[in-house]
Amino acid sequence: LPAGVQRGRQLGRNRLREVSHQDAAPLTELFAKPEVSAFLSPPPATPEAFTEWIELSRSRRLENRAACYSVLDEAERVAGLYMCYRTSPDEPEAELGFALAPRLWGTGVFAPAAHLFIDSLFDRWPLTRLIGRTQARNHRGLGAMRKLGATITEQHVRDGEAEFIWAIPRDSWSTIERPRRR
Repeated sequence: LPAGVQRGRQLGRNRLREVSHQDAAPLTELFAKPEVSAFLSPPPATPEAFTEWIELSRSRRLENRAACYSVLDEAERVAGLYMCYRTSPDEPEAELGFALAPRLWGTGVFAPAAHLFIDSLFDRWPLTRLIGRTQARNHRGLGAMRKLGATITEQHVRDGEAEFIWAIPRDSWSTIERPRRR
């Protein structure tokens, strides 16, 4: 990703930087919150398991198959995660995921961080589109995807839950209105 993102990019009073081993314990705590993990695939359950996940993400980054960034709040505490994965370095699309601490919900942090992250993905990788998944009952996730200008391309049932597949095409990304940073 661009050097400014690699070193950590300021987002008002918050910052986005590559996930590191020191993030394992706070990410475990964050993802253990039912309101955060309710609509996600099961995350690593212990700091040790999250450390292994971080190491796997970093090795996939070196293969141009993953990007994973922590959101730090104004006190430099881990307050969220933005991630993206490709099945191979030549894959023309990648899957996007994100989670924020409840204390940041409604504060205006999500969209500027997501735009910075997505800009860096389209700059780095020759993607035709990004995709995201949300359960139909995940109203915050639905709103987040709409804020990014994503459109629903598929609907189906997964594990007994209605799920939407969203797309953010490269060719329309540059036309999406950018949020103001607070």
